[in-house]
Amino acid sequence: MKIKLIGVCLLGFLFFNCNTDNEPSCAEDFTGALTATETVLEGTWALTAIESSVAIDLTDDQEDNAIKDIYSQSTDCQNDAVYSFLSSRSFSLKQGYVAEDCEQKSSITGSWQLSGDILSLVNSCTVFNVEIEVNEEETAFTVSNVLNLRDIDNKIVQANVTYTYTKS
Repeated sequence: MKIKLIGVCLLGFLFFNCNTDNEPSCAEDFTGALTATETVLEGTWALTAIESSVAIDLTDDQEDNAIKDIYSQSTDCQNDAVYSFLSSRSFSLKQGYVAEDCEQKSSITGSWQLSGDILSLVNSCTVFNVEIEVNEEETAFTVSNVLNLRDIDNKIVQANVTYTYTKS
């Protein structure tokens, strides 16, 4: 299964800002100093887990061995996703840059803001809002979303998928 982590990681509500002339206008980048609650995200965060609410078999190993751990069933390149949140409010999300021999690399940059449990990212004139949960120790955060996954038998399985990012 080819998981497009970057797209999944940025899932949320997509808002386009329009003016009264019906011409698209870009979302403004976030600016200003970080609030005390936002400083928890400052730094580098690597993907360390992907868990499904239902067991699914994604590996072509000739065995029916469905499990909830999607991370262990994914390639190193698929699991290689790293967020960097800077105090300047800029962010990057890179996939395929750390793991060796990744043929596909992708990078997204923009600005960010955390308001309560909503992480807002501005990229390419668009605001993405996603609910995150930061653990009590402030060493990891999770993002969850309902997805349709295709198992090894080409069957679509709907599941709540949780991605965990751990601070480096």
